[in-house]
Amino acid sequence: MGTEYTRAEPPPPTQPAFGWWPSPLTAAVVAAGKVSRSGLHSDGTSFLWSESRPDDGGRQVVVVDRGVEPPVDLTPPGVSVRSRVHEYGGGAAVTTADLHVYVDGADQRLYRFRPGVDPAPVALTPDVDPIGSVRYAEPTPIGSGQWLMAVEERLTGTAAIHRLVAVPVDGSLRVVEVVDDGDFLAAPRVSPDGRRLAWVRWDHPDMPWDRSSLWVADLHESDQAPTVTGTHRVAGGGDSSVGQPRWTGDGGLLFIDERTGWWLPYRLPVERLDDTDPLLLPLVELEAEFHAPDWTLGQSTVAEMADGTLVARMHHQGVDRLVQLTAPADGLGSGWHWEPIDQPLVAIAGVAVASARGRLAVLGSTAEEASVVIEVVGGTSFHQLTTARSGTPAPAVLGVPWVAETASGPVPGLIFDPTDDRRGPSGERPPLVVFCHGGPTGATDPGYNPIVQYLASRGLVVACVEYRGSSGYGRHYRQRLRGGWGVADVEDCVAYAVALAETGRVDGRRMAIRGTSAGGLTALGALVDSDRFVGAASWYGVTDLESLAADTHDFESHYLDWLVGPLPAARDQYRRRSPLHHAGSITGGVLLLQGSDDPVVPLAQAERFAEALQASGADCTLLVFAGESHGFRRAETVEASLDAELAFYRGRFGD
Repeated sequence: MGTEYTRAEPPPPTQPAFGWWPSPLTAAVVAAGKVSRSGLHSDGTSFLWSESRPDDGGRQVVVVDRGVEPPVDLTPPGVSVRSRVHEYGGGAAVTTADLHVYVDGADQRLYRFRPGVDPAPVALTPDVDPIGSVRYAEPTPIGSGQWLMAVEERLTGTAAIHRLVAVPVDGSLRVVEVVDDGDFLAAPRVSPDGRRLAWVRWDHPDMPWDRSSLWVADLHESDQAPTVTGTHRVAGGGDSSVGQPRWTGDGGLLFIDERTGWWLPYRLPVERLDDTDPLLLPLVELEAEFHAPDWTLGQSTVAEMADGTLVARMHHQGVDRLVQLTAPADGLGSGWHWEPIDQPLVAIAGVAVASARGRLAVLGSTAEEASVVIEVVGGTSFHQLTTARSGTPAPAVLGVPWVAETASGPVPGLIFDPTDDRRGPSGERPPLVVFCHGGPTGATDPGYNPIVQYLASRGLVVACVEYRGSSGYGRHYRQRLRGGWGVADVEDCVAYAVALAETGRVDGRRMAIRGTSAGGLTALGALVDSDRFVGAASWYGVTDLESLAADTHDFESHYLDWLVGPLPAARDQYRRRSPLHHAGSITGGVLLLQGSDDPVVPLAQAERFAEALQASGADCTLLVFAGESHGFRRAETVEASLDAELAFYRGRFGD
């Protein structure tokens, strides 16, 4: 832990007022149960996913469900499977019928492990100095299975070189360049016959959700090295982005494109794969999102069944649905029919099909449990593959959509009221905690969030605000944050809270705000630009935009050009929007929670801000957690952070 500037917490009142309700959902329970799952995929017969385990130091393990026994760990003991490509990782493992390949989080090398065949993991990529300076993600088998295609990130100081490489699975430690054209390359996908390769590309200063393109080439496999010819673009570019390329059973190429202003599915038939930037129509014409910003690699929310129908996550009118897409009778590319599939998830993050056995699995959250994997059977029934909790420790409350009418236009969000029928003292309204999601091109997950429930079960109202720039509402809404980060998002969160208080639903004198990462800048900015909040809690949040621009990693190194403006011309805007330079204007208390090893928002930012607040006489507590990065993984860190945050709110709301 780091330097602390503390404030005494008042004793609890004799009667449980709002914020003091007893709850079985303790910080320890939340921390131990905060298991996250990602990377759902299939080897054709089984389902696999990555599972983060806070009670094991945050170790990430690949789990397999073969459909005949409970899921089992596939990862060797002591290994944590995690890629650090783009720092946020994703796509850290792949499994076929006889091969398991993963990225070891300790050294970022690719390894092969075949239980019962390999006595120990076999390294597939060379050792490098310094450790972890060359990273891999999205390993994908090629044709015969003797080679893998993968994304390689090679760090060169503050910059990085990205390319697609081929790696033999025999352990000879060869790495062969296949594609080296573009600042960023992702989503390498090899056609089932091994003859074509598709991938996504984007270049600085763009982020992949701002402008990216889809490329295809002929792939030639040999004992010496795979090569490509006939490389050409088939979609994206301009003012559009693409994602999730995948080959269909008939040899066509399925992908998500944003050319209509919404991320919709498209299909390029095999006879048009050689066309350059072909004219295409979406399979369905909706104001809906079938994709999300690619903060991590390996996103998969669309899958193909054996009969050619598609199953997908569709975010429509603020709601996640699992839908089935069926081709029209005439077989043309557009006009597909969609219908919902009944299932219990209210937030969906991944879809996979085990085509050899006709199995369908979905990853997401229910209203009462976070991050689960379910199998949907026949479109009418389902069962959970992941281990369910032995009863919810506290009643869960559903988020209620509510739109605030503000000077900038409608701002959507979700409101979570206290979780039971108890009432506070007569005549009092509950305090409010506003959640600012990260990104800032992120979104609120409508599923079970244990931190939201932790606060709501104690009598606090939680409002998750989808400020301008949030995803899930089309390209136009995301683009409204362009050049306005630190202003538009702050305005929307303040206006949302004020509008909610004016309804009489919450106590407008007892409102706090919190944010993670980019959301930390928003939360702290609300203390600078308004006097509506009594305090802000920031989890590894941004405090100095100039330092962020200078110190951040290659993936986001030009993101601030879009969010604020290019340096040095926009330096005044950077300083005006950085809480560090306005410590004397802070109108409430501040809680800073920071990891010591954060490469995205380095520890120095939080330390300088805490010193500035101390010098200005502001109320500030800084807690530093050794060994933690950008996003806390260890149970003891999450527990300590939640205890500190609740005490912080009680101290501020009790004044």
